[in-house]
Amino acid sequence: MKKTHIALALALLAAANVHAQTSVTVYGSIDASVRYQTNVDAEGNGLASVASGQYYSNRLGFRGVEDLGGGLKARFTLESGFGSDTGALDNTNNVLFNRTASVGLGGAWGNVDIGRIYTIAFRTEKFLDPFDHHYTPIVPLSSGAGTTLPAAARTAGLGAGASAGTRFNNDIQYSLAKGPLTLRAEYAPGEVAGDAGRGSARAVGVQYDNKSLLAAGVYTQRETTTGFKNRAYVIGAGFVAAGTTVKVGHSREKQDAAGTDYRNQVSWAGASRDVAPALEATVAFYRSRYNGPAAAEGKRDLLLFGLSYAFSKRTNLYAELDLNRYDGALIPSSGQERQRGTSFGINHLF
Repeated sequence: MKKTHIALALALLAAANVHAQTSVTVYGSIDASVRYQTNVDAEGNGLASVASGQYYSNRLGFRGVEDLGGGLKARFTLESGFGSDTGALDNTNNVLFNRTASVGLGGAWGNVDIGRIYTIAFRTEKFLDPFDHHYTPIVPLSSGAGTTLPAAARTAGLGAGASAGTRFNNDIQYSLAKGPLTLRAEYAPGEVAGDAGRGSARAVGVQYDNKSLLAAGVYTQRETTTGFKNRAYVIGAGFVAAGTTVKVGHSREKQDAAGTDYRNQVSWAGASRDVAPALEATVAFYRSRYNGPAAAEGKRDLLLFGLSYAFSKRTNLYAELDLNRYDGALIPSSGQERQRGTSFGINHLF
């Protein structure tokens, strides 16, 4: 009986030890604001609305890590997006974990993750964005927000953003961080029977950040399910001096389609600074340029001012003013060449 008690005690101790080496974190963000925008239709009318995820996209996520011993760790991430104005999922396909669904292993040799994952190109443009991926419904970097490409270009597969795709399904991604240097590579099979290339994507990237100087670059090559090539790159640099962070970047995406080339380029520059305790000011300029067949061209210029006041590490108030100017093939369906917008809101992280 005594041996049985000892064995049971050892089993309970082992279970407790395993539990201590495993952690699961529930996290998220909820963001809501009041927004006003001019020239939203052909008559030049303005629109007042309650905006969802204006400063930082709404999300609910679960992140877990288990220590397997010997420096090896298992990890997973499940993340869902939602609208704070209605509570509904933020995608029309009703995909529950539309933001991330991945599992992987990590160690001194690096990390390998598999699933629906943020692309290397997205991680690069986020790193180079003066607004650090805030105001995504306005800024054209990740998804091309506010920039409407001609229908033929969209049909061919060209994106309006700077990231050549924010996420890839079926992605296999590797990363290795050594001091200020991070190396990344990924491959997402297209899962087309008989043709491994169609619908696939691959990318390599590098990022450097020693807290005073930063630089990054990524090259992505994709193939549509119809067999046409898409090639894109993102490159940029920046520095931190006297409490001010300055960043510049440039991207280009080229889509082939039956002998016709479509191209989209985004260039940007900006700076952020703490102008008072808990108050950060950021200003950035973004230029989108489109080139299509028959000398079709278009341009969009965005000037964005933003203020953020942190009540704490989790809660902040924000305000922004955005000024847009459109030209040529990028003039929106409203036919308006100029548009202004402003937002005031609150963001809470948990």
